[in-house]
Amino acid sequence: MSEHKMLCMGCMEPLEQEGGVCPNCGYSDSVMNSPAYLKPKTILDSRYIVGRLLKYNGESATYIGYDNNEDMKVFVKEYMPDAICHRDTDSAAIVVGQSTVVQYKNYMSEFIELNKSLIRFRTMSHIIAPCDMFYDNNTAYIIMPYCAGVTLKQYLQQNAGELSWEQVRKMFPPLLTTLGCLHNAGIIHRGISLENILVTDKAELVLTGFCIPEIRTVNTDLAPELYAGYSAPEQYAASEWDGTWTDVYSVAAVMYRLLTGCMPTEAMARVGNDSLLEPCKINPHVPANVSRVIMQAMNLSCQRRIQTITDFVTKLFDEPSYMDKLPKGATQTIPIQIPRQEKQGSKKSSKKKKSNVGMFIGAGLLIVIVAIAFFVLVAMLLPENDDDSGQDVSLPAVTSPNPTTEQTQTSATTAPVTTEESATTTQSQPQGTMFIMPDLRGSKYTSVVESDTWKDRLEFEAVYDYSDEYERGVIFDQDIPEGTELYPVQHVKLFVSQGYATVQIPDYINEFGMRMTQEEYVVLLDELNIKYEFRDLNTPNMASGYVMGVYCPETSSGVGGDINVKDGNTLYVDISVFTPGMDAAG
Repeated sequence: MSEHKMLCMGCMEPLEQEGGVCPNCGYSDSVMNSPAYLKPKTILDSRYIVGRLLKYNGESATYIGYDNNEDMKVFVKEYMPDAICHRDTDSAAIVVGQSTVVQYKNYMSEFIELNKSLIRFRTMSHIIAPCDMFYDNNTAYIIMPYCAGVTLKQYLQQNAGELSWEQVRKMFPPLLTTLGCLHNAGIIHRGISLENILVTDKAELVLTGFCIPEIRTVNTDLAPELYAGYSAPEQYAASEWDGTWTDVYSVAAVMYRLLTGCMPTEAMARVGNDSLLEPCKINPHVPANVSRVIMQAMNLSCQRRIQTITDFVTKLFDEPSYMDKLPKGATQTIPIQIPRQEKQGSKKSSKKKKSNVGMFIGAGLLIVIVAIAFFVLVAMLLPENDDDSGQDVSLPAVTSPNPTTEQTQTSATTAPVTTEESATTTQSQPQGTMFIMPDLRGSKYTSVVESDTWKDRLEFEAVYDYSDEYERGVIFDQDIPEGTELYPVQHVKLFVSQGYATVQIPDYINEFGMRMTQEEYVVLLDELNIKYEFRDLNTPNMASGYVMGVYCPETSSGVGGDINVKDGNTLYVDISVFTPGMDAAG
């Protein structure tokens, strides 16, 4: 423990007095900790103070920590593959059985080599790379600089569930450049997702969550950590090769989520029935070329997918073609006048004049194809001539957002070319730009209605009902099928889940083996729509405000049992009331 300051083990901020609840993060030393992980205030390498557990997976556990030598917060990452080892609670050392010692050592060697490679990138600001490594407790530890920020998932929730292309193209280039450097060094992430990208207070992206390959694929000795919607299809098959193209898929999937507000379909669910819509069909504000590149990067075939981050960036930020820039809508004919060119004093016949004009028309059309804008300017500047020996030529129809009066007027010198079909379409076509109805199922209703994407296109009506498949607040059906061609403003009815009709009564012992407080447990109950009532329970050995037991009389169930929230079943929750001096039997 630091000799010159008292620190909160939850956030490593200074405390005025030891004990009690931290005013900064709400952490209390009285909170029970799981014996599988290091106890708060553990000292490592005579230098680092270990705080509370932040996260863990099948490879390692990450804690908040404090560097006493440098007086700064750090992250402490402990190699701890819990499927093949466990902790001695008396000594904090990792214990490995004889049958798994080979795997344990092999994976630890990979863990060390990966982080040695990452140390070379510690000066780069867009990844969290190790700054120290050492062995202790029969395992390896990695120290990383602390990075304040929120995950991209949290950032998205704070921004109505989606970002604009302008925001994405500003935020991502530094991260993609860093990722390209990592790939050149042979480092593949394999876990890029909203949870492994941090957003700093300067809106800069930082990549974290590097792990050994065995954690990011199925059928290994370790529990896999894959990210539905973001992990590439080859990560679900041990026989498939992964590589730089694996990270390309994940980055593209992240952008898909940011730009559309919709979760990408899980890779394996796309196999055999790929119904993933292009981003521009969900959000018309996404440039067509960007939409195409994202879909190319999310190709299920490794061979057909964009192979490197460099290629992905080049194509993604390349200027769109002329046709991509044209807005979608009604067509308009732009008349182009080819001026007569007749030598002064010529006595040629009318037939000869028309023959010469025909030559000029042919030459003019070739030039028009090369430089449309130039001929528009010429047509505007040349004086009109009433001599009927000349001839005008009109270009084929091209799309235009709002035809000007000058372009739509016709006279003896202009002859716009239109077809019967285009004329009929123009008369009957609804106002506004056509768009495709997206599949909103699986999206949060609040994210959809708050999104600027649909503000001027869709008018929403929510119909709430219980669902056995979708969480509360998630859209589970819509009255207009996905892929329907629509014009604004279209009324659409969305069916939103009120939650599951029958749910399991949640446990009041958390993942660290500690009892939940009344406030913590209420959050779980509210999320499940469970009706509850509290009962005081006098306790001589437990502080007030903790959950001691639960019971539903309608279903005669406790933790893990079913409760019907649709029918209004009530859960009775016993809350501890500290009673000093009370007999334990009383």
